[in-house]
Amino acid sequence: MKDSQAGEAVQPASAHGPGRAPSGIPLTFRLGEREYAALVRIARHRDTTAAALVEQLVLHALSKADVPPPAESHPARKHTTYDEATAGFRPDPPVHRAPEPEREPEPTA
Repeated sequence: MKDSQAGEAVQPASAHGPGRAPSGIPLTFRLGEREYAALVRIARHRDTTAAALVEQLVLHALSKADVPPPAESHPARKHTTYDEATAGFRPDPPVHRAPEPEREPEPTA
């Protein structure tokens, strides 16, 4: 593992943790080797990581862009309570055990 990658593995990309995008927005982009090396040099110069620098750039771009409001979503069905789910069932009857056979008394000598 290169030194430039070792520092990034320790620090998460965001407060949400590594690989977790803010607000659940998935984002993937690819950099060539030269572009990635330049990004790492800039990050080192600013005493940060490449991941943190990319996160700052993306959040800045999102703050300048028109973002549509979140879509309204509703659960597929309402939550079923335990009582509703078990309303048609009744408890099993108690289990009756067969009486144990009596033991024969042991012979005394």
